[in-house]
Amino acid sequence: MTLEILKGEVRSIGKRFPNREERARRLFITERPASLSRDQDREFRIKTEISQQFSIPYTAVSFCGSAQIGFSVHKDQLFQPGVSDLDAACIDAQLFQRAWIDVIETTRAFTDLTPFGHRTTDEINVFREQIVKRGMIRVDAMPLSETKTAWSTFQGRVSRKHTDLFKRISLAIYLNEYAFCWKQDSSLATVMR
Repeated sequence: MTLEILKGEVRSIGKRFPNREERARRLFITERPASLSRDQDREFRIKTEISQQFSIPYTAVSFCGSAQIGFSVHKDQLFQPGVSDLDAACIDAQLFQRAWIDVIETTRAFTDLTPFGHRTTDEINVFREQIVKRGMIRVDAMPLSETKTAWSTFQGRVSRKHTDLFKRISLAIYLNEYAFCWKQDSSLATVMR
């Protein structure tokens, strides 16, 4: 399938679902991942492993990015097996709270930035804004802690099992479905024009 055909499909769904939350829910929760359309068993295995790791419902795991819709909005190119990432979302308020507490305790409410290591002030500010404005915590952006180490180790382990299809699997934790949908829909703005 070509890039323009995939963009056209996204626009078509966008026209049928003008509400941001419904449009994102349709594209990122209801729709099967484009990268796994012929391998539903693998989709099941990945989602099951993530849900078990974080003790969240299977239905709280969704995929996004080029692996989900078949193309990268930001790079304006098709999903590329073995080159593109799989972005996985854990949508669960209790898990988000666990991550948030870990971040706040580790950084003493962002008054101690040393656990962020080599990250720049701008990168730390983006991370903080994603928590506040998006209800989202990216595992790879978390400050160094036991929790971050355990979650990053899991992220690496699950990634290595699927390197034939994904460069890596990255995990983000969302406060709730609304936060997830809002973030995903905002990334589609250029396609919807």
